Amino acid sequence: MSSGTNQEMAPLTREEAAIFERRLEMARSQLDNIDAEIERELADVRERIGALQEKRAASLKVYDAACTMLGIENEHETEPVAAG
Repeated sequence: MSSGTNQEMAPLTREEAAIFERRLEMARSQLDNIDAEIERELADVRERIGALQEKRAASLKVYDAACTMLGIENEHETEPVAAG
């Protein structure tokens, strides 16, 4: 991150540069791990939502059939039925 100034920093010694390179690599690795974990969690959520949408679609079909058999209005008939 930059401080926003155009002042040049004092050059780092080899040891200082090595320390910052190790810190940089650790932070990069942590970011990669967190990004991968986020993607795994999102995939799990998408899978769960898909399963719930399939269950909902099936329930809407049963509900519609029951309404038809009872001769009553289906107040859910205008809702979109999401397929997995």
